[in-house]
Amino acid sequence: MPSDDVTRDIESTLIAARDETDKARRLAQKKWKGTLLVYKTNVPGAPKNTWYATVHRKVFDRIIGERFTVKQRTVHTSLAGDAIFYAIDQDAIATKQEAIRLETDHPLGRYADLDVYVKKRRITRESLDIPPRSCFVCDQPAHACARAQTHSVSALRAHVENRTIEYLLERLTTDASRALEEELALHPKFGLVTSRDPGCHTDMNASHFEAAIIALKPWFKTFLDVGNDLDNNLEKLRAFGKATEKAMFEATNGINTHKGAIFIFGAFLPFFMDGIRRQRSLEDTLNTMKSWVQRATKHDFDNLDKKAFLTAGERIYLNYGLRGIRGEVASGFPSVMAWYPNPTYNDYQKLCAIVSRLDDTTIIKRHNYTTLKETKAEVRAVLDKAFDMHLYQTLSTRLKEKGVSPGGSADLLALVLFLDRARFLLADN
Repeated sequence: MPSDDVTRDIESTLIAARDETDKARRLAQKKWKGTLLVYKTNVPGAPKNTWYATVHRKVFDRIIGERFTVKQRTVHTSLAGDAIFYAIDQDAIATKQEAIRLETDHPLGRYADLDVYVKKRRITRESLDIPPRSCFVCDQPAHACARAQTHSVSALRAHVENRTIEYLLERLTTDASRALEEELALHPKFGLVTSRDPGCHTDMNASHFEAAIIALKPWFKTFLDVGNDLDNNLEKLRAFGKATEKAMFEATNGINTHKGAIFIFGAFLPFFMDGIRRQRSLEDTLNTMKSWVQRATKHDFDNLDKKAFLTAGERIYLNYGLRGIRGEVASGFPSVMAWYPNPTYNDYQKLCAIVSRLDDTTIIKRHNYTTLKETKAEVRAVLDKAFDMHLYQTLSTRLKEKGVSPGGSADLLALVLFLDRARFLLADN
């Protein structure tokens, strides 16, 4: 427990910081005029700028940008909790009403303070005949619990952190599942299965993929939860991966729809969750993942000369030295990170960017190494030109007729689509 002197020092520091935030808010009002929306995360006690407060701020910053017409935006950093000021091109009453809906309806809304000002006046709930906010923990009026000190600061902080973790688990699980759905929906896509076409495959179709995605979704949540305690859970990942493959095969009656995706997401999601909690950049998150995958797969191709039966992947390794998706993950997804993010790319270009770089062993399995090299060159030629959907469709049809199905590239495209949804939760590079 901090001493009384330390507690008083903290309180005086927070009071001074709040005064600075209020001064910055008044200056913003004077400069921008009109409606001002101020976002702050409600974190009891100190410090205020925790990892979960950062997550809340990023989530609501994105939502506010989508829900309101923002003329100007500025971030005010403060020991009392970072704030964001928004000049809103909208009536102040309507802005406050929408802000209250966010505070009420969003899973993290009760931890958001969305204050609205106009002409030196703050628009309050009371002025709109809306009841005051309730306590985080017991749903009694918040001001009553605060006055009575019904809950300890540590209990309130733990509550906010735990609810943030629950939110991330649900949100990121959905994001990963939707990424697989979006990958399946992309059409045309060479010889790959799409929601409209089985491609060059006679043993599988969209219904197999849809069933597999449903089966994989709860396992994505398991992978993410590992990231809440990496040190004690990493060794479980191999077992979780095997269990996920079993769930896929049961859902598809033995058809391999997402084995590569299971390895990719099983390896990446725990470190992504850990990266959010530690506010690491994507680069640092990948470096952490790489070191673990390299150790975990170090001996996967040992003593192949002594094995009576070799898998297709093991034969490819012996013949060409390619480690397949394991090598791609252990290297930090170079076929993606060589170009990602590229905001000018549409989803077809993203797929082409991967196919043109990845040594996709699924192509070798169905054909040979020469076909892989030819495919990469053909796709690169289309990608290097100003994107022309007709050229892409022509190449897609030709590769489908040739029986080329770059499954590993499709799995990596799903990873890219996941990152498009969720990367903003990590720290900037």
